[in-house]
Amino acid sequence: MIQTYSFSEAGGHPANEDAFVVQVIPNTPDGWLVCVADGQGGRAGGAKAAQVACDSAVSVVGRGGYHPDILSRADEAVAAHHEAGFTTLISFSVEGNRVSGASSGDSAVLAIGGSGDIAELTAQQFKNPPVGSGEAVFVPFQSELVRPWKVLAMTDGVWKYVGWQRMRELATKLSGEELLTALQTAARLPHSGQFQDDFTVVLLGATE
Repeated sequence: MIQTYSFSEAGGHPANEDAFVVQVIPNTPDGWLVCVADGQGGRAGGAKAAQVACDSAVSVVGRGGYHPDILSRADEAVAAHHEAGFTTLISFSVEGNRVSGASSGDSAVLAIGGSGDIAELTAQQFKNPPVGSGEAVFVPFQSELVRPWKVLAMTDGVWKYVGWQRMRELATKLSGEELLTALQTAARLPHSGQFQDDFTVVLLGATE
């Protein structure tokens, strides 16, 4: 059985410009779809772009979860929306012990296997052109997962302020809500308790 966890909060400004979706894939036993988008700050329409990208990706998912058309259609949908700016986008499916998807931008996905090995599935992605330009490049990824496994998707407000070394330590040792809480604690400013950037994390996990 796959369990899911998520957390999202604004950081550095009142409005959260991240968006995410975690949902069961219709007619697929133990199959999940995840979309994570981080609206580009510094210009108008980032939050709208992130939401449109996730909504578009979800709207074209049927049996089989992720397929290449999902993200290209999302890029076109964001570009066509008059209120949307630019965003990153990750979309992937987890079915049984296999994860497959693609990404554009600087959000990230880690796969943590039962032996403690960690793979950064989005390491080869491109930040530009951004989603919403109509020219975004989506780099596919896939991996076989060894139970008990975890798949951790996050915006850059997580990995930048937790740090990759600390991120890997926590992801190896902790699971479930305990892992999400530890990541939040590591990223918050010590005096204010606030995040420096929008913070969104989605975790899927399967036991042996």
